[in-house]
Amino acid sequence: MVSWHIRGEMDEIDVDQSYAGHPTMFSIRMHHGGEFTSFPGRKYIRGKKTFVDLLDIDTFSVHDIDEMMEDLGYASIGKPLYYHFQRPLGDLDFGLFALASDEDVRYLGSFVAKHKLIEVYIEHDKTTLHTYLMSPTHSKVRITEITEPPSCSKTLFLEWHSTPAVDLEDDMDHMEKESGNDPTPTGHLEKDLGNDATVTDHMENDLGNDATLTDHMENDLVNDANDFGKFGELESDNDESDDSDFFVDIENILDDINVDMQDFEMNIDKDVEWVGGSSNTVVDEGTQDEALEVINTDFLASDSSSDEGINAKEFKDKVKLHAIETRRELALEKNDKNRVRWVCKGTIPKLGPNVEVNDEEEICPWVLLASKWKKDVNWTVKTYNKVHKCLQTRTVKACTYKFLSSKIVEQVESNPAVPIRALQEQLQRRFKVDLSRMKTFRAKSEALNLVQGDFVTQYSLLRDYIVELQTRNPDTTVRVDVESEGNPHSETRTFRRIYICLGALKKGFAAGKRDFLGFDGAFMKGPFPGQILSAVGLDGNNGTYPLAYAVVETENISSWTWFLSCLGEDLGLNTNSNFTFITDRQKGILNAIVDLFPCAENRYCVRHIRDNMRKQWRGKPFEDLLWTCATATHVQQFNKGMEELKKLNKDCYEWLKKIPPQHWSRSHFTGRAHSDVILNNLCETFNGKLNEGRDKPIITCLEFIREYLMKKIVNVEKAIGKCTGPLTPTAMQTLENIKKQAEDYRSVFCGNGKYQVSGPWMDQCAVDVVQQTCSCRKWELTGMPCKHAVATIWEMRKNSKDVGIPETWVHEVYWLKTWKQMYSFKIEPINGRSMWEKSVCPTTLVPPKHHVTIGRPKKKRRKSAYEIDDMVKGNSASRILQSVTCSKCNNIGHNARSCKGQKANAPSGSGGPGGSGKGKGKAG
Repeated sequence: MVSWHIRGEMDEIDVDQSYAGHPTMFSIRMHHGGEFTSFPGRKYIRGKKTFVDLLDIDTFSVHDIDEMMEDLGYASIGKPLYYHFQRPLGDLDFGLFALASDEDVRYLGSFVAKHKLIEVYIEHDKTTLHTYLMSPTHSKVRITEITEPPSCSKTLFLEWHSTPAVDLEDDMDHMEKESGNDPTPTGHLEKDLGNDATVTDHMENDLGNDATLTDHMENDLVNDANDFGKFGELESDNDESDDSDFFVDIENILDDINVDMQDFEMNIDKDVEWVGGSSNTVVDEGTQDEALEVINTDFLASDSSSDEGINAKEFKDKVKLHAIETRRELALEKNDKNRVRWVCKGTIPKLGPNVEVNDEEEICPWVLLASKWKKDVNWTVKTYNKVHKCLQTRTVKACTYKFLSSKIVEQVESNPAVPIRALQEQLQRRFKVDLSRMKTFRAKSEALNLVQGDFVTQYSLLRDYIVELQTRNPDTTVRVDVESEGNPHSETRTFRRIYICLGALKKGFAAGKRDFLGFDGAFMKGPFPGQILSAVGLDGNNGTYPLAYAVVETENISSWTWFLSCLGEDLGLNTNSNFTFITDRQKGILNAIVDLFPCAENRYCVRHIRDNMRKQWRGKPFEDLLWTCATATHVQQFNKGMEELKKLNKDCYEWLKKIPPQHWSRSHFTGRAHSDVILNNLCETFNGKLNEGRDKPIITCLEFIREYLMKKIVNVEKAIGKCTGPLTPTAMQTLENIKKQAEDYRSVFCGNGKYQVSGPWMDQCAVDVVQQTCSCRKWELTGMPCKHAVATIWEMRKNSKDVGIPETWVHEVYWLKTWKQMYSFKIEPINGRSMWEKSVCPTTLVPPKHHVTIGRPKKKRRKSAYEIDDMVKGNSASRILQSVTCSKCNNIGHNARSCKGQKANAPSGSGGPGGSGKGKGKAG
């Protein structure tokens, strides 16, 4: 029954006042019978307007628009119709979205609470828009231009993209081609999005359960390997299109090999019972031990002469299966120790004009009786009338969520992210019964519990998992910490922490010859509180090399001290060790490092210093000077930057001065680590890779991390096999950039292995080839010759043939041989649960105190207030946390509009791994 109402254009009413107190009610203004003009300045011309009122978003669908169009007289035309709706506060150039599916309707519904009048535009016969590319439903659609034979024109085809990434840049290019005259369609889009900052939030809320656009975009940003390390800043008001005001540590861009974890599954035998928990085999409601089987129901026709009997459990399961397959409502009429009688509750309705209201309906004759002797265990069918006269039904009581979970467990095991809607439609087609979305959700949850094991049960198996892990991976360190127990005779211990350092990672890290580690933590997303602490190093190709990880109760002095103590024992560190760490100054970690490793060099992430500075002093000048001081390689350059900051704002100068420069400025770093990294994005990158595993049970989470590391080593080794040359690819590219800069420098020999090197802009330094140092300190900091040293090496080769090429002067950290040796140690696979050896520990672990959060569980990283403020600035959408690469010169830090004709692959700042650079993109 139609509940909406159509009115004319002249009948104006105040919809906001009319729908006050009704958040789901709304009206639409339909623009039909016309067409759109070209982009930009798109308009809808030669059309009519019709208002439709009393619409409820909870029941509204695309089919309602079809009925409205029929009422308006378009049913007899026979031409296809294309529906679009305009996002409130948006324009017709970039504010149109497709209205073709339930997902599109849900996106439209996100605006109904605040905007009661929605503009809907109809195109007839054909569409000239590409709103499907902006639609949340069709966000994974790729446009492919296929050239037909000469008699046919070019046609645009829509096809599904195999990867979850969303190529927004291609969409913008397509819009730019469509615009013709407007060189900056992206700028219009940014302004359009800036008017409504809630679009992304609505899309996340609407599409989060089905793992669509927002989840894929987030995964792509994480897979970029460096997005957490970008050092962005506020754009200037007078040039919003210029991206050069974003900082990037261009010489330390992370080059991390991608690892596909989409097919991760916990390999647990579904037929093995979990110790301390329920069986892994799914059963129907009321049963817990055995699984339902699909058995031919012809056996029900057997009589008392049959020699083969069945037990009561098997008999009931087969009858329930028969009820589901035949879609009949079967019920137990008698159920005692020796007799079971099933009857069909279906009725045979009487139809016709002479049927009385009080006439009794005929009962279905189907009946089944089975019994057994008192001392026997097998049941035998005594009576069976298999004729059904009742009508089939789509609501079968025997079709429970546990029964359904047994039918989808293999599918969920192979694809844990399968959408609920897809499962619901699949099961409804298979069994031809009505299923609610909640029942399908419970069925999938039950199937996931079988595949992964539930959160509580896996703690009792944790000791068995440790035994298997250490058996298959020699020299692996695993330490478990439990809560203190008042009763020493108790058979259980409450889990507190676990630390894991795989033997292959320890050997590989030692082979990398770089004493540098970053520390960070990430929240667990399951029902039990906890955090994942990680220690991540850098390989010779500037890629991440995770060394150790732990699950602890929270980030504090106690947990970090325990984690660093375990790590120090594995690496052989003591109080006199000269190691280098970089942190985000998390809770307790600074005190823990000072207590355990007082001689270590502890660096602070400059991005987090910037975030703290912005609480009081915000703007481009402050961030420029902070970055200048942080990237200064010698003290004089650092002091000059600090003096400029003092002139700009003395309070900011005094605040920054309180942070010791040896923790955040390259000018005060030592060269022990052979790296001048000042951003802790290596740990952020690793945490991003673990995003899909942090909401899983404890063993499944640990297995996700182990499998990621196992695959990463193999993928990097494949990449190494394709490399040629003496150095790693990143080091080769960095050295080539340094060579280009060294061509403008002149070196003069001064005796005793020392040279004076001078170049443009009054740049003059002293190089000591014996000590392998330069007064600019970049060679000392990174282990790679700077531009002054390369010029000196070339001068030496003119006078002596014994001097090697610049590649021979690079520290062995960057050698291809070292990189290959680092990844030669493999993480061994482990067996499934059915083959795990039982731990001899007399106590069983139990989970920590259960913590139930209020509301829907959070899945995403909590952004700071300053990150949120930067997402929308004025009327334009910011590009903070996004990587921008010029399509003309392929350089990072600007786009094609602001390109000044730089050479391809030219660095944005001064050369060398120790130099400073400006730009926008990935940072190290």
